[in-house]
Amino acid sequence: GLAEKPTGSAKPEKVVVGERRQHKRSPAVAAWVLEQAAGICELCGKPAPFEDRHGEPFLEVHHVQSLADGGPDTPENAVALCPNCHRLLHLGAERTAAGVRLFSRVPRLAREQGR
Repeated sequence: GLAEKPTGSAKPEKVVVGERRQHKRSPAVAAWVLEQAAGICELCGKPAPFEDRHGEPFLEVHHVQSLADGGPDTPENAVALCPNCHRLLHLGAERTAAGVRLFSRVPRLAREQGR
């Protein structure tokens, strides 16, 4: 930990951080995956933690094989997750085991992704 409380900045400076590129995603795939989940996280099985500003259950669409690694943007490669499970799959110490559980819980997932 820090020995002293940091002062921070009342007016943080704005900086430009390179170019950000994103893969173009299919809104239809995301909508279908979210509809199939019916407000339930496909990993932990719990209801979405809150409703979004439109009154819909808030779940995030996650690509099992990341688009950056050549994964397809298809229903067979996408799941609906609560924010905690989404972060777990990206950053958690148990992400590999969680990924294995995901395949056992979601039958539509394809083991080999479009390669």
